[in-house]
Amino acid sequence: MKIKINLFSIIGLLVFSNTFSQQIQLDSLDLQIHQVIEDFEIPGLSIGIVRNDSIIFSKGYGNLKIHNERKVDVNTIFGIGSISKSFTALTLGILVDEGKIDWDDRVKKYLPYFELYAPYVTDNFTIRDLLTHRSGLKDVSGGTLWYHSDYSREEIIKRLKYLEPVSTYREKPAYQNVMYVVASEIVKTVVGTSWDEFLRTRVFDELKMTNSTSLSTEREANSNLAQPHIWNEDYEKSAIIQEKGDNLAPGGFIYSSAIEMSNYMRLMLNNGVFENDTIVSPAVIGEIFKPQIIYPIGSPFNNEFSSYGFGWWLTPVNGHKVIEHSGGIDGMAAQLIMVKDMNLGFVILTNASKEPATYVLRALLLKEILKDEDNIPDDFYSRVKEWRENRIKEKKESSKNLLKPENTKPSLAISAYSGKYTDKMYGNILINKSNEGELEISFSHTKVFRGKLKHWHFDTFKIDWYDLRVPDGFLTFNFNSKREILGFSIDQENLLDVDFGELNILKNKN
Repeated sequence: MKIKINLFSIIGLLVFSNTFSQQIQLDSLDLQIHQVIEDFEIPGLSIGIVRNDSIIFSKGYGNLKIHNERKVDVNTIFGIGSISKSFTALTLGILVDEGKIDWDDRVKKYLPYFELYAPYVTDNFTIRDLLTHRSGLKDVSGGTLWYHSDYSREEIIKRLKYLEPVSTYREKPAYQNVMYVVASEIVKTVVGTSWDEFLRTRVFDELKMTNSTSLSTEREANSNLAQPHIWNEDYEKSAIIQEKGDNLAPGGFIYSSAIEMSNYMRLMLNNGVFENDTIVSPAVIGEIFKPQIIYPIGSPFNNEFSSYGFGWWLTPVNGHKVIEHSGGIDGMAAQLIMVKDMNLGFVILTNASKEPATYVLRALLLKEILKDEDNIPDDFYSRVKEWRENRIKEKKESSKNLLKPENTKPSLAISAYSGKYTDKMYGNILINKSNEGELEISFSHTKVFRGKLKHWHFDTFKIDWYDLRVPDGFLTFNFNSKREILGFSIDQENLLDVDFGELNILKNKN
């Protein structure tokens, strides 16, 4: 496609020319990036590219918010999502350098209240285990604990003991968020201040990342803040209010800008040195970038395998070592990729989620940089665009074709379903009868999980969640032989990293 060829010719000049920015045709580059923004309906986007310890390109596109004239620039802060994990690993690495911790120290040494599903696992779980996704839990387990909840980091950790494993400890990887929360509390215990303060003083300040933050109060006080966007019920872009996210900041809620993330890439590519100051030793950087556990399937490059270091995906491609991580939270998406032997990296930040725009740009740039013709075909862009269009069409049609069964009634009077229900990991979930005579569900620690229950079929109710970002689902009550309600289960698509299937919700007897 024309867009691919023109974009590549410009990026080729950008990345490989000896005169760098002097050779860039900025007007043409702007045109092509704007095309990507238009095709994938991205309100705002920012890109930074570094090579040989220099920022060779940084640019903002679009708007902070849809239907708002304020433009994105290089200092606009976006949510970087799970790229935050690498910062947590770096803070631990600083403490390793200082001899205050070791990667193979047991977690219980620093957090006596840390407890998992089995005593042996609890007693032997190490910092290295925290960072490499080998707990034995399922993918993104524990999402209901942090998503929009008022639980603190410590309270989240104390509730991990209720999560049931799906594999043997250290048997195979399964991607986690909550273990990085545990890692951050180790930093807090060792240094005597919050992880957020340590991150600010020992990383952000040293790298001149003055606008980057892990705290929602600082984020919201920044006037140059990109607003998150998701699809509404009509599959149109709609701005939403970002959740605080402080409880998951070590695993997913740092906010930063393209220019400041470029400084971060310079540090990592330069083996821990930034502007002649050593922030962390080359030995620590080497351990962070060392394959720690193999991921046999799902490699981003269709290789036989990829691996995970400390907060980074590590993949061999055409003789190069690609170091990367993506990030996604409600209304935000990000990609950060580095090619170590080429001393090159780029970051892409957007304020829209569930869109393939960042993935498309990442793939096209890497194809040009690494000459990876095998895994990324020439019609890649058009195929992704078509896939997106079909996906939206299917979603719209499925919502219209969802027909309610006729002539069925609940087993009991509506008021009998009311009461207090409990999941031992999460806590209380209330079902009350509203003034309109309908049932209403509310999670005690998560304001966003509130909605109406509308009868659907026998003892199944459709959940009409009040918050736009929560897709409608279904709730089914369970009974014993005496027709007494035992509890209920929730059936709906996963929300970000929330899996309601993990919950075992039982009705309180009194």
